[in-house]
Amino acid sequence: MRKFGFYPKLAARSLRLNGKFYLPYLLSGVVSAAMLYDILFLNMNRGVYAMKGANAVQGLLGFGALVVAIFSFALICYTNGFLMKRRQKELGLYNILGMEKRHMARLLLWETVYSALICILGGILVGILLSKLFLLLLCLVIQADVVFGFEVPAEALAYTAAAFGAIFLLNYLLNLLRLNRVKPIELLKGTESGEREPRTKWVLAALGLITMGAGYFLSIAVSDPLQAMMLFFIAVLLVIVGTYCLFTAGSIALLKALRKNKKYYYQTRHFTAISGMLHRMKRNAAGLATICILSTMVLITVSTTVCLYMGVNDILDQMYCRDVQTYVNHGAPEDLPKVKALYERKAAELGMEMKDFAALCFYAPATAYANNRTRIDPYLAQANGSDVVGDPNDGPMRVYVGCNLPADADASLFAASVEVGTRDLDLSSNWCFTDDCRAGRTDFWASLGGFFFIGLFLGALFLMAAVLIVYYKQISEGYEDARSFVIMQQVGMRSAEVKSSIRSQISLVFFLPLLAAACHTAGAFPMTRRILLLFGLSNTGLFVLCSGLTLLIFALVYYGIYRLTAREYYRIVRR
Repeated sequence: MRKFGFYPKLAARSLRLNGKFYLPYLLSGVVSAAMLYDILFLNMNRGVYAMKGANAVQGLLGFGALVVAIFSFALICYTNGFLMKRRQKELGLYNILGMEKRHMARLLLWETVYSALICILGGILVGILLSKLFLLLLCLVIQADVVFGFEVPAEALAYTAAAFGAIFLLNYLLNLLRLNRVKPIELLKGTESGEREPRTKWVLAALGLITMGAGYFLSIAVSDPLQAMMLFFIAVLLVIVGTYCLFTAGSIALLKALRKNKKYYYQTRHFTAISGMLHRMKRNAAGLATICILSTMVLITVSTTVCLYMGVNDILDQMYCRDVQTYVNHGAPEDLPKVKALYERKAAELGMEMKDFAALCFYAPATAYANNRTRIDPYLAQANGSDVVGDPNDGPMRVYVGCNLPADADASLFAASVEVGTRDLDLSSNWCFTDDCRAGRTDFWASLGGFFFIGLFLGALFLMAAVLIVYYKQISEGYEDARSFVIMQQVGMRSAEVKSSIRSQISLVFFLPLLAAACHTAGAFPMTRRILLLFGLSNTGLFVLCSGLTLLIFALVYYGIYRLTAREYYRIVRR
């Protein structure tokens, strides 16, 4: 047992023999490491540093890197649980052959080392190969100049290796904890140990209904965009808790209700499916709820970011309707002539011609649009400077002065000059700011493009996680059901009936997370629509279109996953 090289060789052999289970696990680790490296590469790239709006883009990339690292840890630990469950009988056999738990710990250590090396080195290699492609894609979505050259930031390599080294170390410690808690006889039984029929937990079901209802209520009831932003994560947490509770308790109640329906239950294709799912739903409910949550994250993340990107021109028209514009929030009518005279004086000093000049007071809520800016419609541009537009009930008064400049004029110089000049004016409010809207448009494109890029990036990560969990769930259930279907065939069940029962079982459970995810997305629609107002997007029709198309495309992808996993499941149980 202590011979040098025994455990490394045994670990390599074990990975090879369990390739069907380890290959998706390792591929997901490689992809996750590549995604982390690439997002760190973009955050540390010298070309990105030089882009306009780089601060906003790098802030989003830094947030994205943190999300990828945390989510990679959760994904690898979750899928590792499936692997350890499938290998219980193998470890039990090692125990019979004389291995103690400390010997199995060494075996698991070498398997973890191999897995970590494959994922880290493979992920970094794939990340380096794809890094230029992601850089070009980022330049495209933020409308920046293409960055030439090639670099491999040492910090990105170090952070990726350190993050995934820590992930696999924690994963190994969790495996040791599992190994220490299980009895040798339980290892040998593996996944064949039966389970009692679970009881319907009405308290848990009620808790799920209350928490999910509270999350939906917040989404519908909160009308203020700022409050919606602050309460969004609370609503998400409530819906997540409700989803896990309802999948755990509600799915059991649903299956028992179907069993009570004699016409439905006593059919060959339904009898085996319902009875089999009922006895293992207690531990499978968490997997189904996780698939539902991940699917919801994909739908909301992708639909909102795509909607923002498609509606960016509307947002810019609302936020930056002129080349230079000044706002005095909580202002007064007497502030208007002062700011107007300042514009005229600075235009004369700099020798610039003002076009489409507008000066007016209006009432609007502070959260009307992003950064307290609001749209000034061209009919308002014709308003007399002494007029006050709007209803006092709409919100505090604001003073607006803005103009366009010739294409060759230095708008930044004019805006800076006006900004300095407003400090010497005796205004009724200190909340005064001046926009260089040409630069603002560029910066906003960069930040919104970065948001769109991160949204698609994380959407792809969430989708990969959902696919992986679905795959392992179907494979695990396939091996669990194989013996049952062999027995059913021995007592007279035809092959066509076996296939029909399999189809009934998979479709009954497989599409439940998709249906729940669609409901969650619809429930979150009011709150996400109000949050989009903070970005300046008020086009509800566009958001409905983006949400509907995202759901349709995701449903097609989900159906493709269903077909592939159903085929693999059928192949396993038909052995």
